[in-house]
Order: sequence, then structure tokens, then C-alpha cells
Amino acid sequence: MVSEQGKELWGHIDGRNPAPRDAEALSKWEIKDAQVMTWILSSVEPHFVLNLRPYKTVATMWNYLHTVYNQDNSARRFQLEYEMANFTQGSLSIEEYFSGFQTLWIDYSDIVYANVPAAALSVVQAVHATSKRDQFLMKLRPDFEIARSNLMNRHLVPSLNACLSELLREEQHIVTQATMEHRANVSAPVSVAYVA
Repeated sequence: MVSEQGKELWGHIDGRNPAPRDAEALSKWEIKDAQVMTWILSSVEPHFVLNLRPYKTVATMWNYLHTVYNQDNSARRFQLEYEMANFTQGSLSIEEYFSGFQTLWIDYSDIVYANVPAAALSVVQAVHATSKRDQFLMKLRPDFEIARSNLMNRHLVPSLNACLSELLREEQHIVTQATMEHRANVSAPVSVAYVA
């Protein structure tokens, strides 16, 4: 809804800009209200649109949507913590694993940071950065055990981005090594014994 704030239309949504009584001003207000209503209707699932037909202003429509569909963050936070606890690399590449992992952590952090006072935010973010890196490393598949161990046993454990960079190189090394071994096995002479 950032675009609506920039266009001075947020007041239509939150009700701070009620319909004026003056006919000319009302006409302009109705045009803006209809514009915002169109944005909302085009951004919701088609089956929601029928539920929104009775609402004649954006503010009443938004209030209905907020009342019915606003979720308590504790349920979402629980779901994200569960997904993070069970998310492992499995057969994913390092990039795919990192992307999925990052998506979960960003959603989780948004919820957690929303309730942290500004004065304490940097401390919580630092703790989360360490935990995030450790969670990422511990969920790697066994192929990366040596790389993980090397990263964790350094005097100063590197950042998540530095770990990612090294793991991408290690993944490339593993793929190259497997390719070379496969080619060596394919081109190796085959011993055949003949019986007379």
C-alpha cells in the first residue's frame, strides 16, 4: 500500500479522509475512492469480490477485510518456526536451499522485529544473524560436512554470506570431482576373460 500513501490515498482506506459534503469535492473524492476500490478488487482472489459488493466505500471495504482476514501473527510465527525447523537442504542445490531458507527467515524476522523496541533492534538483529547462519549450516546435507566443519572451527566464524560463497565453491568442486570420476570410470579399459 506504499503507492497509495504516496498518492495521498491512504486516508480513503483507513477512514481519515471521509466523504466531504460539498458536491464538487464529493465528486473528486468519489473518483479517488473508486480508484482505490478498483485496486483492492483487482488484488484479491475472485471469490472474495462477491463478499465485497455490499461495501460502498474503500474504508468500509477495508474494515471488513481487516476484520475477517487479519491473522494473528502468533499463528504465522509458529508456522514459520515449524517450517524453519524442518527445512533442510535435501536434494536442493546450495542456491536453491539458500533461497528457500532466506525466504523463511525474512518472513520470520519481519514478524519478530515488528515487536522489538527500536533501541534493542540492533542487538536482536545481531543475535538473529548468528542463529540464522548456524541454522543454515546445520541443515546442509552430509556432502558438505567438511566445509561446514571448516567454517565453524575458524577463530572468527564468517558471516552467512561468506559461508554461502565458500559453500558455492565447494559445491562446484563436488560436481567437478564427480564428473571427473564418472569420466574416468567410463573410459577405463574393461578386462574380459575368455573361456576356451
